[in-house]
Amino acid sequence: MLPTGEMYPPVSIGELPSHDYQVSTDTLAEKVIAHLDLNHEVPGIILIKNEKVHSMIPRARLFERLGHRFGVELFIRKPIIELQENLASKAHIISSNTRIYTAVNIALGRSANTMYDPLVMEYDDGRVCMLDMHVLLMAQSLATENMNNIVSNMNRIEHSIKADIPFDTALDMIMDAIKRTTPHHRASVMLKPSKWNRVASHHEMMIHLSDSISRHPLIKSVCDTKHPVHIEDTRANSSWRGMEFLGKTHVWIGLPIASGRNFDGVLSLSRTTNTPFSKNEIDMAKTFSEFLSVAINKTTDSHDDRQFVEMVQRKFGSGVF
Repeated sequence: MLPTGEMYPPVSIGELPSHDYQVSTDTLAEKVIAHLDLNHEVPGIILIKNEKVHSMIPRARLFERLGHRFGVELFIRKPIIELQENLASKAHIISSNTRIYTAVNIALGRSANTMYDPLVMEYDDGRVCMLDMHVLLMAQSLATENMNNIVSNMNRIEHSIKADIPFDTALDMIMDAIKRTTPHHRASVMLKPSKWNRVASHHEMMIHLSDSISRHPLIKSVCDTKHPVHIEDTRANSSWRGMEFLGKTHVWIGLPIASGRNFDGVLSLSRTTNTPFSKNEIDMAKTFSEFLSVAINKTTDSHDDRQFVEMVQRKFGSGVF
C-alpha cells in the first residue's frame, strides 16, 4: 500500500485479503452461525473432512436458507454438513498463484447462482483460504484503471525527464509505473560500467553490472540479444545458478534497458510466487525500460531528444501525446 492509501495490483490472488475460517463437517451449525454473527466480514465457511477440503458454504446462501420457514429449527442443532447437503454447495478451488484476470474469468464462468460465491484458494504449502468476490473484483478494477492510465503516466514521465529532474526521482516514477502494470516483488537496475560511473545515484535498486554478473548466461543473453529473458520457474532451470544475489525468486524476467542505439544495462524483475509474467506484462515493462534508458542518457548528457520521439512513435504512433 502506498502512503496515499492507493494499492499496487497484486502479482496473484494469494496476496489479496482472505479468510481461513474452516470447521469439520461434524461441527454443530449453531457454532458456525454464532461465529458468522460476530464476524460479518467472513464470506463463508470451508468444511473439512479427513483433513481435506470437503466443500464450502457461502455466508449469503447459508443465511438465506435459515431465513426460510423452519430453517433455524431444522438445522441449528445439527452438524453443519446437513445444511451443506441441503444447499448442495461446493468449494471451487484454484491456486493462490492465479492472476487476477484469470481468477475473475474462472469465477464468472460458474453457473449464475454460484458465480459470486467465494473462491477457495490453495497455497503452495497446502493452506486454504476463502477469497470474497467483492475483493477480487475490486482488484481487477484497480488493475484495469492502471492499464487505462498508461498513456498519461508516460506523458508525465516524459515531461519530468525533459525538465531535468534528478535521476533517482525519474527512476522512482518509472519503477512506480512498472509496478502498476507489471506487478512484481523485487526489482533491480543493473547498469553497465560506462553508465554506472556517470550516473550519480545511491538508489537501492541500482546494481553495478560488473564483469562477473555480465558473464552470467542469462544476463549475457539479454545484453547480446537486446531481448527479454523470461524464466518461469527458477527451481527447474539449471541456468539460474549464480543468480542467487537477486534474492528469493521463483519467476524472473530480465529486460534490456535500451533506447535507439543506446544499451545501458538490464532491468531485473522478480516474483516470489509461481506466477509467470504474461506477454502483456512483459511488453509493458519493456516499454518503460526504454524510458529508463532515456532518463539514464539524459543524466549522462548523451541523450538525443530525437531518440525519445522515435521511441514514442515506434510504440504508439505519432500524435498520441
